[in-house]
Amino acid sequence: MKSSRKTAATLGLAAIGITSAVAMTPANAAAGPGAVTVRPGAHGAYTVHVTRASGAAALAAPSTSPSVDHRFVPDGGSFTCARSYACAVVPYSNGAYVFNFYRYGGYSLSYWHGNGAFVNNQTDGAAARYDDANGHQVGCVPAGIARNGIDWNPIWRIRLTAAAC
Repeated sequence: MKSSRKTAATLGLAAIGITSAVAMTPANAAAGPGAVTVRPGAHGAYTVHVTRASGAAALAAPSTSPSVDHRFVPDGGSFTCARSYACAVVPYSNGAYVFNFYRYGGYSLSYWHGNGAFVNNQTDGAAARYDDANGHQVGCVPAGIARNGIDWNPIWRIRLTAAAC
């Protein structure tokens, strides 16, 4: 799955030159190396801010295996990350996909590009870790922390663990 990322990006760039403009919706949106940040708001909500729009034509939206609950949030839209969940924010077109992780374990990632964020609302010191293609941990977000600036490009897996960072 992940190995198709570079091919998808190359094909996506080629498609830009030969296709006409289309409406920007999650189904046919751009999925290049965009960037988003999240800002805390009232009552535990976070607001998505696109800091750099995605640039390549999308072949697929970001996904996980096993699949978790997720939804598209447009620029300026908001989302909540429920207590006991860890939420990853992945830039896509004019917004971001927000993935809600709940169960401990590993999740493989497909088509995750650009700079995003991680909100870890797990309890009791549980950690949200992210690993590269070789299984080496690249970063860890402690419980109760929201972190912007996560480069999803080299990340192939997310792990939720009971152990603290």
